[in-house]
Amino acid sequence: MAYLLFKELSTIRKKHEGKKIVFCSGKFDIIHGGHVLFFENCKKYGDILVVMLASDAVMRRLGGSERPIINQHVRIKLMQALKPVDYCLIDETTSTNAHLLKAIEDVFQKLKPDVYVVNGDAFDIPYRKNLSEKYHVRLVVLKREAPPEFQGISTTKIIEKLKRSGEKDKA
Repeated sequence: MAYLLFKELSTIRKKHEGKKIVFCSGKFDIIHGGHVLFFENCKKYGDILVVMLASDAVMRRLGGSERPIINQHVRIKLMQALKPVDYCLIDETTSTNAHLLKAIEDVFQKLKPDVYVVNGDAFDIPYRKNLSEKYHVRLVVLKREAPPEFQGISTTKIIEKLKRSGEKDKA
C-alpha cells in the first residue's frame, strides 16, 4: 500500500491501465473492524482501492478539539497494513462540508475512478450522486451493517466506552 499526494493521483490510472479503480473517503479516526469490513466491501467493486483520509485539521473541525484520537500519520500507517487498501491520501480541506465535497470532485478529476463507494449515512448523498454522474463514476451506497459479533463497533461507541470506563476508574 502506498501513500499518495494529491498531485500523484493522475498516475494511478496510468499505472493500473485496464484495472477497475474504486474510491472511498472518510475520517477513519480509530481504525477498527467495521472499517476493515467497509474496505473489504469496497474492494469487491474493483481491483484497486484508493482511500482518502480526513486530515487532523478536518477532524478537529468536524469533531472538536479532542479529535482526532489518532493523528493522521498513525492512521496512514495503520491504513498501510490493511490488505484491501492499495493507496491512501490525506484530505487537507479545513473549512466546510462543501470544501470536503470539492476535494472529492478533485479526486474524480485526477484519479478518474470507476466506482465511488459511500455508506448510506454519508452526508449529502444527492450531491455525491450528481457528482458521480457528472464524472461517469458508478456510485455505490452501502448499507452500514456488520455480522452480529461486530455489533456496537464504531469510533463513537469505542470513545464512549472508554469514557465510561475512565469514569468507573475514578469512582
